[in-house]
Amino acid sequence: MLGGGIIVLGIAGFVAIDYLDSYLKEKITTSINENKESPYSIEIGDVQVWLFPTKVTLEKIKIKTDNISAEEKGKPQASINVEKVVFKGASIWKYLSNGEWHADRLTLQNPVIDIKYVADSTQGVSRAADTVANFVVAPLSVGILEIQNLTGKYQYNSNSIIQLKKLDLEINEAKWLKPPTFRFSSKKIQVSFQQLNHKTANFLQTVDTLHGTLNAVSFDTSYIDVLRFSDAKLLINNYSMAHQNGTNFKIGEIDYQNKLVKVKNVQLSQDLDEKLEMNTQQLEAHNLDWQALQRQLIKADKILVFNPTISILKDRNRHPEPSEKKMPYQWKISLAIDTLQIKEGNIIYSERAEGLDGIGSLSFDSLNMTALNFHNFEESKPAKIQADMYFMKESRIEIEMEMPLNTDTFEGSIKGFCTQIEIPSLNKMLSPITRFEANTGTIKRAWFDAKINDGYATGTFYITYNNLKVTLLKKKSNKKRKFLSGLLNTVIAKNVEGKEGEIKYQREYNDSLLRYVWRTIRSGLITSMLP
Repeated sequence: MLGGGIIVLGIAGFVAIDYLDSYLKEKITTSINENKESPYSIEIGDVQVWLFPTKVTLEKIKIKTDNISAEEKGKPQASINVEKVVFKGASIWKYLSNGEWHADRLTLQNPVIDIKYVADSTQGVSRAADTVANFVVAPLSVGILEIQNLTGKYQYNSNSIIQLKKLDLEINEAKWLKPPTFRFSSKKIQVSFQQLNHKTANFLQTVDTLHGTLNAVSFDTSYIDVLRFSDAKLLINNYSMAHQNGTNFKIGEIDYQNKLVKVKNVQLSQDLDEKLEMNTQQLEAHNLDWQALQRQLIKADKILVFNPTISILKDRNRHPEPSEKKMPYQWKISLAIDTLQIKEGNIIYSERAEGLDGIGSLSFDSLNMTALNFHNFEESKPAKIQADMYFMKESRIEIEMEMPLNTDTFEGSIKGFCTQIEIPSLNKMLSPITRFEANTGTIKRAWFDAKINDGYATGTFYITYNNLKVTLLKKKSNKKRKFLSGLLNTVIAKNVEGKEGEIKYQREYNDSLLRYVWRTIRSGLITSMLP
């Protein structure tokens, strides 16, 4: 009797499990395939149920798209293949009765995704979250959700593609709700991926590896800045971006820990209105706001740049004058930086004058700069900038500036002073404009103070110098004009006690900030030296 009862129970258990296998397979596929509003269908190769301990395994899952229906509904075309999905500690009866999944651990093994939006859509976490929401068939809560070895491609508009070689995720205490709003939350997410490529019509971004942890994560498709977390630790190796406008950007390492970001080995080069190269060993951003970054806003209490080396070349023979009026600096992204600080920087600024072959260069060494209120919002106050440096390795310069970063009507002020410098060292930068060369002469000290109204700088430049002798040059050649040079030197000799010049400079449309400052100072320098 006892043996017969055991056999009956065994057979009944086998039949029950076999029934659950078939029933779950049918229920899951039906939940997707019978939804007429969904352009997606699912195929499941096999479902296996274990009751002791509770485990459900889905094998060879495929999601396909009705492309015509997806286009009509504005949904993405998708091809998703998952080798195996394993629910451990699954509450099967809760799913059967309420349509909700719960498991102690949920594992997706080797998913391969290919998702493409037919209509162009905006970039961002909100669009990615909305994509995930399309394939969530039931509310779920799980102790640990892990994704192993995800690979695939995600195309969010006609020419913008994200490709991923390998991604691993482990999500603790994951919960999500489906309609009417897709919401997700997790106590902790550990993420790791290799070789991320993001290609658009304008640029190509790549990341070699990323490892990190996000704590107290949530996002909601009803918000624009959907991704939120309390703190994070992320380590990114070898980031690069190549833009079609000639900008190349490389970072060796990004270490993000609880709003403190340390960036190592930054390299920037671009060939726009000015040819620019920059290298810095380290950059720090304090209290960087990750949610603001999702809105394309760089927001931080302080950004420190250590030992940058910057090289700038302005070629007036090469770049035509732009047709539209702009600030002397154009930020492609919104800024909200309370303090921007540069320590021990070195800058080489070079110009090739129109119609001439030679290049003149200025060097600014040991640059220390602090910019307060480095914001470019309409309601923001003007930025206040203080800088000190060595000019041409011999003259010390201190400058104070006040200027807005948020309007096209450039208004502000600039003032400062510089100490002794040999005037012939400036010939290559001054002679193309003044058509004279300094043979001898020393600037003992110079002061300058100017107001700026809609880009037009006016003010005074006072200089003391001695032993200045110059040679005038012909307008279109470097041939000397000896007679006029003698007359000019006679007049100059009378100004040895000092002379006040007038600053007058209207910014050009494509002036950078450094070029604008130099040309403003240069206008006063020229009028103070010449009669």
